[in-house]
Formats: sequence, structure tokens, C-alpha cells
Amino acid sequence: MGGSGGGGYGTHDVNTEALRQQVRRDLQRQEFLVEVNRYLGDQLSEFNDRDTDAVGSRLDQIASALGDEVEGFDRLLFGGSIAKHTYVDGLSDVDALVIVGGDRPGDPGELIARFAQTLERALLRGTVTSVTPGALAVTVTYADGVEIQLLPARQRGGTVSIASEDGRGWRDIRPRKFAEKLTEVNGANNGAVVPAIKLAKGAIGQLPDRDRLTGYHIEAIAVDAFRSYEGSVSRDGVLRHLLDHAATAVLRPTGDITGQSVHLDDHLGPANSPDRQRISASLGRIVSKMDSATSVEDYKEIFGD
Repeated sequence: MGGSGGGGYGTHDVNTEALRQQVRRDLQRQEFLVEVNRYLGDQLSEFNDRDTDAVGSRLDQIASALGDEVEGFDRLLFGGSIAKHTYVDGLSDVDALVIVGGDRPGDPGELIARFAQTLERALLRGTVTSVTPGALAVTVTYADGVEIQLLPARQRGGTVSIASEDGRGWRDIRPRKFAEKLTEVNGANNGAVVPAIKLAKGAIGQLPDRDRLTGYHIEAIAVDAFRSYEGSVSRDGVLRHLLDHAATAVLRPTGDITGQSVHLDDHLGPANSPDRQRISASLGRIVSKMDSATSVEDYKEIFGD
């Protein structure tokens, strides 16, 4: 009938102390998450606090310039971030379709060049720093970092077409269909998807240019990521899920859910191409930083604060 010997913790004491330590860790984690989500809320407030009147004024100026000098100009139709409420000031494009009626033109490259020349003459002064023609669009860059991408489009009957990916032909699109899909998924997830997209754009915007997904690509991945999501709808929870899903999804071509094209990211090459692997690794590093974060300062680093 020996005793328990000298001092030290008995089994009950050890179990009690371990429980206390676990409770302390849980409380610390909860406090950390409250601070993180408060910070992410502040980020969203900044993203949402864009000057709507200023953006509208710029688009009015562009419409006026093109309407005066481009034969066949019809109207500007929001097709991108503003229509889907996922625009992020200074980090995202404001993409709009410029609808040209009638049979003109046959060559989208010719129309894009004409748009660029017209806008250079009308806008390249003051707050506009550059007007750049591309294969699909004309990009107007402002001194405050906002880029307005104008996609020339033609309309025949009820069909709208934009330049094909090689810039030599036309492909049909459904500009409102995607916004409807995103709205549906956002509603099914208690309105958490659009804020997650904005936060993802903010984090991805800190990556080198070649590692950034386009806004439309992020949005398409988000629709896929949250189709049957059952996880946390906290800001950090949905952001992590979106970025983690994107790190895997980007490794294969992303189908365009609106039927506008076979893939919307053919420029990244086939599945598991070097470009896709590089972007996936960059997105994975953001997720790893979120997982290893122990303070709000770690999250600030992700957003470049």
C-alpha cells in the first residue's frame, strides 16, 4: 500500500492544467479571429468606398469621345466588375463593352486600334497617363491607378460579339449571364461570396503582375468554389476557401460558365503548365501565410499594409 511519493502533479491536477491551457489557447484564437475579421471588414470598407461619381464621369467622357469620332458607336454596357459589384478601387479594372451597331467592322483589331487613337487624342492629358490597345480591349490608365478596359463589341440582332482571343475574329458572348450566376451563388451563401472576391482581389493585387489572376478569372473560380460550400461564412473563412480553391483550380483551364468560350484562361496554357504552376504556388503561399498568421500584422502584410 505505497503512497504517491513526493510532490508534483497528480493525474487529476495534470488533466486540469492541460484543460486550462487549452481553454486559454481557444480564447486567444477567438480573440485573434475577431481582430482579423475586424481588419478584413476595414479592408472591405476601403474597397467599397470608391468614388462612384468619378468613375461614372470618366465613362461619360469616354462615351462622349467615342460617340463623336467612331462611326457606328452605340452605347457603353457594363459587363464586368461594376455590374457584378466586385470592383476594387485601385486594384481592379472597370471593364465595359462598347457596342457598335450595324455591320461594321469586319476586323476587331482595326476597331481596337481606332478606339485607341480616338481616346489618345481626346483623353491623353491631365489625369490619364496612357491609352493602350491590346488583342481584346483598349486600356485607359489613370494617374490614381484605376484602369478602365473597353472591349469593343458588335451587335447583330440579339447577339453580342467581342474579339476572339487571337484578335482576328469574333466570338459571341452573354454579358449578363455571368452576373446572374454570381448573384445566385452569392445569395446562396448569405452574401459572403462578393466580399470574398473583393478581398481576394486585394490580396492577389500584391503579387507580381505575371502571378495575378484577372478579375473575371477570380470571379469564375469563386462561382465554382461556392457552388456547394458548407464552411464558415466569416470573412477569413470564405477568403481562405476561395484562395485555396483557386490555387488548385488554376492548374487546369477554367471553363466559362456562361458558354462564352471553351475556356477563359487559354493564355495560361494547358493543364499544369509552368504559368499555371507558378500562379498556383503564389496563391498557395497566401493561404500558408493566413494559416500561420498569429497577429493582425501578418494579415496586413498579405494586403500590403
